[in-house]
Amino acid sequence: MTHTITTTELAWDHAVRDVPQSGATGTRDASPDELATVARALDLIACTRLRVEYAIYPMPGGRYRLSGRLHAQVSQTCVVTLDPIEGTLEESFEATFWPREAMPVPESGELAIDDAPEPEPIVAGQIAVGRVAFESLAAALEPYPRKPGAILDWRPPVPAEAAPTDAAGPFAALAALKSKG
Repeated sequence: MTHTITTTELAWDHAVRDVPQSGATGTRDASPDELATVARALDLIACTRLRVEYAIYPMPGGRYRLSGRLHAQVSQTCVVTLDPIEGTLEESFEATFWPREAMPVPESGELAIDDAPEPEPIVAGQIAVGRVAFESLAAALEPYPRKPGAILDWRPPVPAEAAPTDAAGPFAALAALKSKG
């Protein structure tokens, strides 16, 4: 499946014209505004740090290989206690970028099962480093964060007909009045 998600959270594009034959490397640190945007987009309490280190290497046919590593500090909400959970993520990522005209035509109904990531299109001469990093961060997050030791002690409500009767309960006086009438 080719990625068609357009993200503006991290507009860290790298122009292919700036990639020499020997390759290019870069490091990006998210600004406070970018951190806040990422936190909102991923429903985090906060994203306090995001650093991406990457390398782009040219391949035959006008293609490029992007590989890198992200380091992030995030705060998520515990699904049990609703308390904040601080976490550090370190995740590797990789993508290949192809000229639009060289993109493979998707074959409907077939699922490619191999280790190679689906190629990404080069859009306007740019390699979308920020989008790949954002999607990698999103995939690395714990979908149901739980504080260590947090236990959900939930019991379903007892139906009225199965509830124990208590002759001295708050409705006993009403029941007595009703039975007299």
